Amino acid sequence: MTPNTLRARLDFSFKGESYEFDTAIDLDRCSAEPGEAPNFHLLLAKEGGIDPYSYLYEVLESHDIAFSDPTGVAVMCCRDGIFDWSQFERLRQEEADMEVVRAIAERTLGVDDLYARADLKAAMLAALLVAYRAGKAERDG
Repeated sequence: MTPNTLRARLDFSFKGESYEFDTAIDLDRCSAEPGEAPNFHLLLAKEGGIDPYSYLYEVLESHDIAFSDPTGVAVMCCRDGIFDWSQFERLRQEEADMEVVRAIAERTLGVDDLYARADLKAAMLAALLVAYRAGKAERDG
Protein backbone atom coordinates (compact mmCIF):
# COMPACT_ATOMS: atom_id res chain seq x y z
CA MET A 1 0.00 0.00 0.00
CA THR A 2 1.11 3.52 -0.74
CA PRO A 3 1.77 5.68 2.34
CA ASN A 4 -0.93 8.24 3.06
CA THR A 5 0.56 11.66 3.66
CA LEU A 6 -0.57 15.25 3.52
CA ARG A 7 0.95 18.69 3.86
CA ALA A 8 -0.66 21.06 6.37
CA ARG A 9 -0.08 24.82 6.34
CA LEU A 10 -1.37 27.55 8.60
CA ASP A 11 -0.37 31.22 8.77
CA PHE A 12 -1.62 33.86 11.21
CA SER A 13 -0.58 36.88 13.23
CA PHE A 14 -0.84 37.35 16.98
CA LYS A 15 0.34 40.36 19.00
CA GLY A 16 2.21 41.76 16.02
CA GLU A 17 4.08 38.52 15.31
CA SER A 18 3.58 36.35 12.26
CA TYR A 19 3.42 32.59 12.64
CA GLU A 20 3.81 30.12 9.81
CA PHE A 21 3.33 26.41 10.19
CA ASP A 22 4.06 23.95 7.42
CA THR A 23 4.45 20.26 8.06
CA ALA A 24 4.05 16.90 6.39
CA ILE A 25 1.62 14.60 8.17
CA ASP A 26 1.80 10.82 8.01
CA LEU A 27 -1.92 10.02 8.07
CA ASP A 28 -1.24 6.34 8.72
CA ARG A 29 0.28 7.32 12.07
CA CYS A 30 -2.40 9.83 13.06
CA SER A 31 -4.39 8.61 15.99
CA ALA A 32 -7.99 9.50 16.60
CA GLU A 33 -11.13 7.88 17.89
CA PRO A 34 -12.97 5.94 15.19
CA GLY A 35 -15.21 8.32 13.27
CA GLU A 36 -13.38 11.40 14.55
CA ALA A 37 -10.69 13.35 12.72
CA PRO A 38 -7.33 13.86 14.39
CA ASN A 39 -6.80 17.26 15.95
CA PHE A 40 -4.62 18.71 13.20
CA HIS A 41 -4.45 22.09 14.96
CA LEU A 42 -2.97 20.43 18.04
CA LEU A 43 -0.52 18.52 15.87
CA LEU A 44 0.67 21.77 14.27
CA ALA A 45 0.91 23.46 17.67
CA LYS A 46 3.03 20.66 19.09
CA GLU A 47 5.30 20.76 16.03
CA GLY A 48 5.68 24.52 16.56
CA GLY A 49 6.27 24.27 20.30
CA ILE A 50 3.02 26.04 21.21
CA ASP A 51 1.41 25.22 24.54
CA PRO A 52 -2.16 24.00 23.93
CA TYR A 53 -3.28 25.92 27.06
CA SER A 54 -2.08 29.30 25.76
CA TYR A 55 -3.87 32.19 24.07
CA LEU A 56 -1.57 31.66 21.12
CA TYR A 57 -3.03 28.17 20.68
CA GLU A 58 -6.57 29.56 20.79
CA VAL A 59 -5.67 31.95 17.97
CA LEU A 60 -4.02 29.13 16.00
CA GLU A 61 -7.13 27.02 16.48
CA SER A 62 -9.36 29.78 15.11
CA HIS A 63 -7.66 29.63 11.69
CA ASP A 64 -8.26 27.10 8.96
CA ILE A 65 -5.52 24.72 7.94
CA ALA A 66 -4.76 24.48 4.22
CA PHE A 67 -4.04 20.92 3.13
CA SER A 68 -2.12 19.99 -0.01
CA ASP A 69 0.26 17.49 -1.62
CA PRO A 70 -1.63 14.33 -0.63
CA THR A 71 -0.33 10.83 -1.36
CA GLY A 72 -2.02 7.43 -1.29
CA VAL A 73 -5.79 7.35 -0.93
CA ALA A 74 -5.59 10.83 0.61
CA VAL A 75 -5.36 12.13 -2.98
CA MET A 76 -9.07 11.42 -3.39
CA CYS A 77 -9.93 13.24 -0.14
CA CYS A 78 -8.09 16.53 -0.53
CA ARG A 79 -9.58 19.29 -2.69
CA ASP A 80 -9.08 23.04 -2.70
CA GLY A 81 -7.14 22.97 0.58
CA ILE A 82 -9.78 20.96 2.43
CA PHE A 83 -9.23 17.42 3.66
CA ASP A 84 -12.19 15.06 4.18
CA TRP A 85 -11.15 12.75 7.03
CA SER A 86 -14.32 10.64 6.98
CA GLN A 87 -13.89 9.90 3.27
CA PHE A 88 -10.24 9.11 3.95
CA GLU A 89 -11.14 6.64 6.72
CA ARG A 90 -13.63 4.88 4.45
CA LEU A 91 -11.23 4.67 1.50
CA ARG A 92 -8.35 3.53 3.69
CA GLN A 93 -10.54 0.73 5.10
CA GLU A 94 -11.60 -0.28 1.58
CA GLU A 95 -7.94 -0.39 0.56
CA ALA A 96 -7.08 -2.56 3.56
CA ASP A 97 -10.01 -4.87 2.76
CA MET A 98 -8.80 -5.14 -0.83
CA GLU A 99 -5.32 -6.11 0.36
CA VAL A 100 -6.82 -8.96 2.38
CA VAL A 101 -8.94 -10.10 -0.56
CA ARG A 102 -5.96 -9.86 -2.94
CA ALA A 103 -3.79 -11.95 -0.63
CA ILE A 104 -6.48 -14.62 -0.28
CA ALA A 105 -7.09 -14.74 -4.04
CA GLU A 106 -3.37 -15.11 -4.72
CA ARG A 107 -2.72 -17.68 -1.98
CA THR A 108 -5.77 -19.89 -2.41
CA LEU A 109 -6.81 -19.42 -6.03
CA GLY A 110 -3.53 -18.51 -7.70
CA VAL A 111 -5.03 -15.27 -9.05
CA ASP A 112 -2.28 -12.67 -9.40
CA ASP A 113 -4.37 -9.81 -10.81
CA LEU A 114 -7.69 -9.59 -9.04
CA TYR A 115 -8.59 -6.46 -11.03
CA ALA A 116 -8.59 -8.54 -14.21
CA ARG A 117 -11.27 -10.74 -12.63
CA ALA A 118 -13.96 -8.24 -11.67
CA ASP A 119 -16.48 -11.03 -11.00
CA LEU A 120 -14.16 -12.77 -8.55
CA LYS A 121 -13.19 -9.49 -6.90
CA ALA A 122 -16.86 -8.56 -6.37
CA ALA A 123 -17.68 -12.02 -4.98
CA MET A 124 -14.76 -11.97 -2.55
CA LEU A 125 -15.54 -8.45 -1.33
CA ALA A 126 -19.18 -9.45 -0.80
CA ALA A 127 -18.06 -12.50 1.20
CA LEU A 128 -15.76 -10.29 3.28
CA LEU A 129 -18.64 -7.93 4.01
CA VAL A 130 -20.92 -10.80 5.04
CA ALA A 131 -18.22 -12.20 7.33
CA TYR A 132 -17.66 -8.78 8.87
CA ARG A 133 -21.37 -8.25 9.52
CA ALA A 134 -21.72 -11.73 11.05
CA GLY A 135 -18.78 -11.10 13.35
CA LYS A 136 -20.10 -7.69 14.33
CA ALA A 137 -23.58 -9.07 15.06
CA GLU A 138 -22.08 -11.82 17.20
CA ARG A 139 -19.91 -9.35 19.09
CA ASP A 140 -22.72 -6.83 19.64
CA GLY A 141 -24.96 -9.60 20.86
